[in-house]
Amino acid sequence: MFRGSIFLRYSQISINPVVKTFMVAEMLLWSAWNFITPIFAVFVTAIPNGTVETAASAFSTYLVVRVIFELTSGKYLSKASDVKKFWITIIGMLIISLSYVGFAITSNIFSIFLFYAVLGIGLGIASPAKNSLFSTHLDKSEETIEWGILDATTFLSMAVSSVIGGFIAKNYGFPILFLVAATINAFGIIPYFIYLKQLKKVSYTSH
Repeated sequence: MFRGSIFLRYSQISINPVVKTFMVAEMLLWSAWNFITPIFAVFVTAIPNGTVETAASAFSTYLVVRVIFELTSGKYLSKASDVKKFWITIIGMLIISLSYVGFAITSNIFSIFLFYAVLGIGLGIASPAKNSLFSTHLDKSEETIEWGILDATTFLSMAVSSVIGGFIAKNYGFPILFLVAATINAFGIIPYFIYLKQLKKVSYTSH
């Protein structure tokens, strides 16, 4: 009975378009991320002079770069319109896909650090914008439920993509894996474009 009431509660939720857009895009963004992250150290150790320590240091580089760009982007977007935030998110996600393509053609340690830094730039730019859009458009009195739905869909997609990523890397190689991740991440841009198109249409008809 308790379980049934929970599912009934979720089925009755009416989620606004911005939150739906964010949820779909996040699912694709973090699916692409988890194609790679759990097995990235394996990829690095296959590169000349690459070690597990190298992989860890490169990840630290990504984190530092991301922090710098998140602080910068957050300050820049503090009073930005929703449309500008959507476009900044799209630009950031394009940069993320570019970093994955870069990994696909990487053959040396320098490139590992370079494209991890590019990844940090992409997420650093996009995260404040997209998180702001989500948090400010949560439906009143449904905030905790919508955060729960976001986490549930995101973590489930990450779990599935980890398994698929391992399969692709083993059977088709890391370059193909990175290109698949870049494509999946790019698909995460589509929901934002669809919403912007609808927003533009509504704005045009209202005039």
